[in-house]
Amino acid sequence: MNAEEHDSNNKKRPSQGPYSSNECGKKMKQQEEECTESEQHDYRDFASLPTDVLISILCRSPASDHTSLRDTCKAFRTTIDSAEYKGERATSGWAEVSTHLLTGGELYDRDNPNGPEDVSLSDGDVDGDATEEERANKLQWKISEKRAEEMIDYGYSDVYGYSELGRIDQDYGHHDITMDVVVDGSQVGSLYLVILPRGGYHNYPFHDATDAHSAELQMVGWTLCDSAGRLKVRSIKNEELVSGEAGKGGYLHINTVRISDAYRPMGCTNVVSEAVRSALSQPKLEGKWTLVTAISDYQVYMTTEEMEFKRKVRYGGNAEEKERADKRFWECALLDTLTLLRIGFKQIPETVSQKQNPYWLFALPCFLKDPIKSFEEVNQIPLIEPPDLPPEPIGVDSEMLESMKKYCINMRQILDTLKRTKLELDKTEQNSSGRLAEMERRFAEARISIDRGKPDHLSDESWGE
Repeated sequence: MNAEEHDSNNKKRPSQGPYSSNECGKKMKQQEEECTESEQHDYRDFASLPTDVLISILCRSPASDHTSLRDTCKAFRTTIDSAEYKGERATSGWAEVSTHLLTGGELYDRDNPNGPEDVSLSDGDVDGDATEEERANKLQWKISEKRAEEMIDYGYSDVYGYSELGRIDQDYGHHDITMDVVVDGSQVGSLYLVILPRGGYHNYPFHDATDAHSAELQMVGWTLCDSAGRLKVRSIKNEELVSGEAGKGGYLHINTVRISDAYRPMGCTNVVSEAVRSALSQPKLEGKWTLVTAISDYQVYMTTEEMEFKRKVRYGGNAEEKERADKRFWECALLDTLTLLRIGFKQIPETVSQKQNPYWLFALPCFLKDPIKSFEEVNQIPLIEPPDLPPEPIGVDSEMLESMKKYCINMRQILDTLKRTKLELDKTEQNSSGRLAEMERRFAEARISIDRGKPDHLSDESWGE
């Protein structure tokens, strides 16, 4: 068979299958178009569901799928970005909550977004024939070196430097810790804590450190611990697994918790509870604290609008508005208390006073090993409330009470004056005794010299003097 006959047979040979190559290609293209149209039709049907139904369905998806879902269609993107969707994720428990501890290096970069200033290459840094890439690498190396020097030598201010836990006080060694709250992959808030490094030998100036930090830490530190950081309250001591363990080691205090309003709908405590538990369980804090305390904070659950209303009525609202703002204040403070109870905190009975103060709570590391309690469960825990006081005195009784108050204040001032005077006299007596002992020592040395006779190196005149 010659080549021409072979080509002719190839042309006449039928294609394998029911369709020719062209027909097969057309059929495949038609099927793809039909499939695409079907998928689009399915998405359109899915997206046409009522908003609340669509939110209930989508909120069960993991956070890692949110980007893909947002790119699917406009309805999905609008739903996932809405405050209602975030609130449903929070209330249903599907929100993925974590925290990230900002190290000193990360805080430095936030404080100095443009990096160290006045860094440039000098003539001796690189050779004259260096390439642009070599010059850029050398400049980057100098910037990194200057950054490391500034973090060590200068720090955040004259008092604070940078550390692996954030910022460190140069005088007392306590760390101010900043953590980002991350929900579904987005940073939605922050936590601020402070840890004081009480030592095992009780030689840490605990009260001085609390005084230098803040008024709140001063109040908590002086109430619960002595000047070396040892516990004074019985309720915390009774919870220790080993006697004295909570009176030494790191003392951790929660300063501030702030999370976006969208993840706290209708006072939902899920996200805040998980965020605080995650913060206290950070690997970098493991073994660094033996006691953590907190004071319930109404600002954790007040919305932006409620905060504005509270500020407004504080300086010019009527009685009804002030009563409404005060009621909301205590509702939010109670929500924050229940949040802490959910993750294992306990109330400190000794801090319950006759005044309307927020609740004080504490936790030991062993408290955080149990699962987070439900809101319904902690809502059944009775809180210790201040005792009911008799009505305020009126008339003559009120006048006698005021007189007694003034008398007590005057007596207190007199006692304080006597105490200071006694301390000054004791100090003067100690100084006098020290000076007298020094004079006696010198006199004894002089007497010994006289008894030994005139030294050879002194003249008769000098010896006589």
